[in-house]
Amino acid sequence: MSIRHRIAPRYKSRNHEIVAGLREAAGAGPPVDPKMVVKKLTAEVAIQMALLHGGDWQVSIDHEIGLVMVVPRAGASKR
Repeated sequence: MSIRHRIAPRYKSRNHEIVAGLREAAGAGPPVDPKMVVKKLTAEVAIQMALLHGGDWQVSIDHEIGLVMVVPRAGASKR
């Protein structure tokens, strides 16, 4: 079986893909959960810290008190 049959299409048709692109370009994309945006951005910071300083970094987010931490994982070795 070719790989084409294993990948599920993201859009129903080419027209749906074009409309989705236009909506995104116009800033009218689907609503995004703010908590998911925070999670994604802090994960990106953790990756950048690992690239810059080495080691394994962990993210801790507490929405109730408004705290975001990106710290080296305990016991993780650096470069």
